[in-house]
Amino acid sequence: MPTLPEKIRAAYRDLDLLRSGWRPDASIEAVQLDDWFPVVHRGLDLPALAGEADHPRLGQTLITTSPVLWISDDQGLARCLSRWYRLGQPRRVTQQVPVCGWDDIQGLETRVAGTGRTW
Repeated sequence: MPTLPEKIRAAYRDLDLLRSGWRPDASIEAVQLDDWFPVVHRGLDLPALAGEADHPRLGQTLITTSPVLWISDDQGLARCLSRWYRLGQPRRVTQQVPVCGWDDIQGLETRVAGTGRTW
């Protein structure tokens, strides 16, 4: 399992690629997230997603992702701090909560380190 510094380096790399105009294709390794909806990450007060996933570590369950760094315009794919997620149908909610990216990775690393959590 990748360490937090490895995940942060991978996130930096992916954000740099996304800024250059690259977009992932269907072959990218991503966890499927169904019935998803935007939430605020409890520990970091940053945008995240929640939904049903067959998570590599947690199995088939309701999860909250690590903070969202990027979400595609068609909301079919999201890059979170820990991994990519392929987004299925969103949950129908009565109020829309905007999902925005977070690209201050160094600030995020400091906040994550302060919580003592690992992803």
